Amino acid sequence: MTSRPSWWGLVRTTMIVLLSQSATQVIPLTAANARYVSSAVALPVRLPPARTLATTPRGNAATSISAAARLEHAGAMRQLLAAGLRWRSSGRCTDRTNPTCTSLDGVRYGTLAQAIELKRRSDCRIVVTGGTEVGHTRGRYSHENGYKIDVAHNPCIDAYVTKTFDYWTTRGDGARMYRPEAASDTIVYADEDNHWDILFR
Repeated sequence: MTSRPSWWGLVRTTMIVLLSQSATQVIPLTAANARYVSSAVALPVRLPPARTLATTPRGNAATSISAAARLEHAGAMRQLLAAGLRWRSSGRCTDRTNPTCTSLDGVRYGTLAQAIELKRRSDCRIVVTGGTEVGHTRGRYSHENGYKIDVAHNPCIDAYVTKTFDYWTTRGDGARMYRPEAASDTIVYADEDNHWDILFR
């Protein structure tokens, strides 16, 4: 038997106490207390689209974040980049009140999650070029209200959308529209000149 120094039992006791405390110090986050989720919150980056999205962090407490929760730009960007998506702004800025910027301030959590899911399913390069900034058509399910994002055209994503989803109709501005399910308008891809105008709701 290997002898242990006299302080060994104290170290083991201290380690157990510290581990127990760190495992239980989890503050639940719900839609009720997180309409605007701070950039300090580490949200999951690969989620299936859903009305309510839930994750289980370390410890016994679970967090539940509504798909309708609004994100700050910094937090949304961190999740976007961590999932392998990219971001581009013609004005090289993030100011939501400037139409040349690309802002994710106020984007819905469900919209972000489904954009990440699009990246996962298509395995294509996804570059977000439009978010919640001013300059888009207004309406209930609009960019302004966090339901839409713009994604730059590239051969991979173009082929994925047009071959995976059904052609639905042509919009008044000439954009061809595609959707995953013939009886649903909750996800719609509109083929504009230099990007996909995507509705996630």
